[in-house]
Amino acid sequence: MKHKNSLAFRLTVMVLVLLLMTIGAMTLLTKFQMDAHFSQYLYNSSHMMGQGRGMRGMHGMMHGPAETVYLSSVHNSLFWLGLGMALLSALICFLMVRETLRPLKDLTQAARAIKRGRYDQHVPVHFDDEVGLLTETFNEMASALDEAEKGRRQLFANMAHELRTPLAIISSNLEGMIDDVLSFDKKRLLSMEDEALRMGRLIQNLRDLSLAEVGQLELHKEKGNLAVLLKKAVAMMAPLFEEKKLSVTLSLEESLPDLLFDRDRMNQVIYNLLNNAVRYVPQGRSLTISAATEMEGKTAYLLTEIRDTGDGVPPDKMSHLFQYFYRGETSRNRQSGGSGIGLALARQLVQSHGGKLWAESKVGEGTSFFFTLPVTPGHVTPVKQVP
Repeated sequence: MKHKNSLAFRLTVMVLVLLLMTIGAMTLLTKFQMDAHFSQYLYNSSHMMGQGRGMRGMHGMMHGPAETVYLSSVHNSLFWLGLGMALLSALICFLMVRETLRPLKDLTQAARAIKRGRYDQHVPVHFDDEVGLLTETFNEMASALDEAEKGRRQLFANMAHELRTPLAIISSNLEGMIDDVLSFDKKRLLSMEDEALRMGRLIQNLRDLSLAEVGQLELHKEKGNLAVLLKKAVAMMAPLFEEKKLSVTLSLEESLPDLLFDRDRMNQVIYNLLNNAVRYVPQGRSLTISAATEMEGKTAYLLTEIRDTGDGVPPDKMSHLFQYFYRGETSRNRQSGGSGIGLALARQLVQSHGGKLWAESKVGEGTSFFFTLPVTPGHVTPVKQVP
């Protein structure tokens, strides 16, 4: 029953029925034409020989034994020819349908393999048609799933590593104090508290990141001016800038329009981007923070840029900047390199506000991080048009 419900069986039967109907119609038409033309030929021949009188019709005395045998032979030939053509058509239909549906069978097997967790599937493209397009799309989907699965495994491994390190520090210090190997002093307790806070921030950031990715991060938006947050962030991080001897320039457009944003979340974005610049920009370089309103069609948005004159990011690393737990320099330790999810979190927070965040870099010249936020309707000031 299952075989009869298959697409190959149904297509074969459908095409075969059409061919049989065609062959049957052609056979009957040929038989009729043969009878009619042969009888007409005998009649004309008899009439010309003066034997046409007294005949009772074309199919009476006109058909003698020889003519009857001849017609019977022709009819038998037509029957066997039609039967042979029908059998040959059935074979050709079966082979053609099987060959046409072979990619679908391959796709089914690959889909079952993906269902079992094997995402490294690739189905060869046999034809440049609709089935071939479906196969190419399937291969792209399988590659994306494979990459996502590898990323998920790497994410869990990195999470385990990042959480295990502060836990190990706290655990070893506690064991040492319990065994009286380490002294119970305030400095050690403060160090353990730092590790606990670091772990708490990591867990909170991971939670925010996962919620933002699925669109469930709760935002408390209110009307405000981003210039206020940028100036405050630069003032708060002034000691870090001075420590690395960074020259910081604020270039903000006058009368920036109001925006609707979650103040705490946007502070996270700004501080993450500035902290990233402080970590990776060499001493003595410059940092420029600018913000201006621009138009794209009839849509107004605020474009913010944080540009440094560091060494830049190599092209092979640019695509990894916003990956979880990715650090631009693998030699950096946890203290100097951060948790590795700051940029990923910043991008998700900006996207949650309806904006975009991206980076551009040139080796030897520096790196720029851009992010956009939509302007609140009714608060658009004269702006320059994006070319």
